[in-house]
Amino acid sequence: MRKHGGDVYAYSGQYENILDFSANTNAFIDTGVLSRYPEVSPGDIEKMILQYTGAKSLRVIIGPGLTHFIYRIPAWMGLRRSLIIEPNFNEYEASLLAYGSRTSSLGLGVLKRNPEIVRSYRPDSIFICSPVNPTGDLVDAGLLRKLSMEMSRMGGILFVDQAFGDFVPEHAEETVRIAEEMGNVIIGRSLTKILSIPSLRLGYILVSDQVFGMIRDREEPWAVCEPALEFVRKADLKALRDTSLKRIGEERSYLMEALENMGFEILGDPHANFIAFRSPFEIDLKKQLLKSGILIRDLSDYADFGKNCYRVAVRGRSENALLIQALRNAIL
Repeated sequence: MRKHGGDVYAYSGQYENILDFSANTNAFIDTGVLSRYPEVSPGDIEKMILQYTGAKSLRVIIGPGLTHFIYRIPAWMGLRRSLIIEPNFNEYEASLLAYGSRTSSLGLGVLKRNPEIVRSYRPDSIFICSPVNPTGDLVDAGLLRKLSMEMSRMGGILFVDQAFGDFVPEHAEETVRIAEEMGNVIIGRSLTKILSIPSLRLGYILVSDQVFGMIRDREEPWAVCEPALEFVRKADLKALRDTSLKRIGEERSYLMEALENMGFEILGDPHANFIAFRSPFEIDLKKQLLKSGILIRDLSDYADFGKNCYRVAVRGRSENALLIQALRNAIL
């Protein structure tokens, strides 16, 4: 990483109370700790994340949310022919096209039946989501390994979006093992989901030494704000995750049962903290629920779902009960 002023963290272990004359900021406004530049390489947090994920031979790069990396990877890796496995987060096509990559789409169902079909696309990269957004389905670890092998044969990479990987720790650990075994897998994770800090923006990628060497110096300095780093530094990631998972599982089951009892069709096999469903009623549920002060996700912009499909977050019991009552009122 290139040298800059303001890196008081590099010397804090050797000297106390450093007065920073290396950073040219306005000294006549008192903004407290916000007057400092963020850490360029927060090694303690990198170590925390590696321990939390169980990664033994991978490297971690921290950034301001997973979307940050979605828009950087195409340029960093010089991607030119990318295959997006649908359904998926809807920013992948935009980010790839912005950096000159041609994109193709392939349905997950087709891929499951015939993994070798990816050869006909001759991609230099595959982007796949697991848990799948918006259904919460898991992509079998065996299929992920098969895709990694196919991309290795073609000299390409497999990007596995695990923005919601914290909600399926065993599957997440399996994916880490595959990445360590294969070397051409990039795992993208978001801490804004499990820690509920989307306004602070924090995510990371797990990569092999080879990929790390290719992209590390292409990341800009001060990518993550210091308040976000401090928040994570004080968090016990494993304890927070484990405490949350039990309640999420209970509330997800409660919501799914209520939705099915009202005649809604659950889409896929939800494993994360959200549920996608299809409505048999010819009404705009998003519009109707807004009248009750409730906002849900309309999935009409997903080609795989279209009209009358929606996604809802799994929240606490009192909030979930309000959602259920509002849905009942809407369909009466």
